[in-house]
Amino acid sequence: MMTFRTVTRAASIAAVGLSLLGTSALAQAFPDRPLEFVAGYGPGGGHDTMLRTMARLMSQEDITDVPINVVNKEGGSSAVAMGYLNAREGNPYYLMSITSSHIATPLTSNIGLDYSSFTPIARIGIDPELLVVNTSKGYETLEDLKAEDRMLNVGGTAAGSIEHIVTMQLAEKTGMELNFIPFQGDGEVVTALLSNQIDFAIANPGPVGDYLSNDTFKALAISTEERIDNLPDVPTFAEQGVDITISLFRGLTAAPDISDEDRDALIAMVTELFETEAWQKEYIEPNAVVPLVVTGQDFADYLGETEAVYRETLTDLGMIGN
Repeated sequence: MMTFRTVTRAASIAAVGLSLLGTSALAQAFPDRPLEFVAGYGPGGGHDTMLRTMARLMSQEDITDVPINVVNKEGGSSAVAMGYLNAREGNPYYLMSITSSHIATPLTSNIGLDYSSFTPIARIGIDPELLVVNTSKGYETLEDLKAEDRMLNVGGTAAGSIEHIVTMQLAEKTGMELNFIPFQGDGEVVTALLSNQIDFAIANPGPVGDYLSNDTFKALAISTEERIDNLPDVPTFAEQGVDITISLFRGLTAAPDISDEDRDALIAMVTELFETEAWQKEYIEPNAVVPLVVTGQDFADYLGETEAVYRETLTDLGMIGN
């Protein structure tokens, strides 16, 4: 009887505790084991930097107490990472960084996957493109580059990427002879520019920011409609007579077919992070990202609209068939 009464009392206390906690206890059940963040490019690049900053700040800001592992799945202009995440169908413990390359790659390559294969979580913001040179080359303006009477080698991430699109638009609109060289990530692009293996790079502010600050690199143009506060001395392409206004988006997707509850929990976690001062100070501002957050279905709609624009642009540039 003693054992029965003890167990019954313990069970009663547990039941009261659960009733008091209500649904909040269930909501806190996810995540209850380590999360994995997947970058489709190598260490040191934009994907890697964003995800590692997220992982660190989610712990620092007490958004989650589970470990977060960041893995790099390089190759195929994000195709390898997309295949990796697709194989985790129904598993909410994986998040992949998604950018414009995840739109362009399926349009230019037959990989059997596209943005709609995954669960949209959030767009973080818009990342402008810079035309960047090594200061040792002595270029001061876009006109200096245009004056070169030879083919120029241009570095960027992946064939069909937004960097590739900007390069082709630049060639089309200026008559410059440009040879685009695709790299597996921003880190490789930076290395190539440092060693003068390429004449210039098309890159986002984040990976080249330190080199701009110490005058190793110089940005000759930015792809925004107007100059941005973080880089006030960098002129737009447009103000130099070249109509290029296109930027890369950054976002997050989860594996296919996760539950609505898990999707909403992931959205809540990242949204909480995006509202912290630490996120603004340690990621948004240093990387000159324009914070334009949309989540869930709104992000899915944005991805669909973006794919339509990319399909038209890539077709016009001859990179995909009609």
